Amino acid sequence: MTKLKIALKLNVLLAVTDALRVKYKNMVNDFTKFFIKSQGSFIGARSTYEAREGTVDDISKRSYQPVITTVEEKFKYFIKESEDFINALFSQEKTNASGNAVATLTVDGQDWGVFSSLELLRLKSLLESGDLGNLTALLENTPVRSNSQIWNRTETDEYSKRTVWETELISGVSKTTAKEEYILQDPNLASGKINNYIPKVSVKTTTIEIGDYTNQYFSGQWSHRERAGALKRRNDLLIAVIQALKECNECISIESDLTAERIFGYILFE
Repeated sequence: MTKLKIALKLNVLLAVTDALRVKYKNMVNDFTKFFIKSQGSFIGARSTYEAREGTVDDISKRSYQPVITTVEEKFKYFIKESEDFINALFSQEKTNASGNAVATLTVDGQDWGVFSSLELLRLKSLLESGDLGNLTALLENTPVRSNSQIWNRTETDEYSKRTVWETELISGVSKTTAKEEYILQDPNLASGKINNYIPKVSVKTTTIEIGDYTNQYFSGQWSHRERAGALKRRNDLLIAVIQALKECNECISIESDLTAERIFGYILFE
């Protein structure tokens, strides 16, 4: 959104905020549903298979599933698309609150600046209310990588510019068995003591190597630590807002420094 200027009339600011409110709320809800129902979009896998000479090829052992998107890509898009509404929302509140109570907002030991009581109340509502979409539910349902596997940042060319992780490449040999019937030797047969002889048959099983395979998984998900960190920072920000609301003084201000980049950049990225 074009940076808001003091010359912008309040009625225009109100119209912009109201027009974008539904879009933002729907986006939060849509992202939450996507994270719940589309976990597979963040996971990739590749399997290869090369048949040995003289054996039948098995194409079912070859597969490829790319990582469709990553948590980082989704949240960068979220910040970009929410910028117009969030920036207009808090500038509206700051304009309305000119001359009203203000306080310094200190988050995790860092001074974010001085904000009006209405800005702080709006931020409090943004963090804990369902009116604009449930931000906590969005974070709680952010896809995370399985702890049952060891993940490393991938250096695969196709994901070179994306935040994608990979498991160890597992390789092995595909085998099958061949069964062959043969007649058991009977010592009595050589001595001629058996009449109307019926040979006894047995089966010999032989293991045959038929191909070579590899398996590897890829993920664009967060780690459990990243998700827990985002939830903690959301809670830390909420506590800081509550404390600031109790220390409000008066000030006159128009344009808000509470932008979408600052709020969600803090919550979603370290």
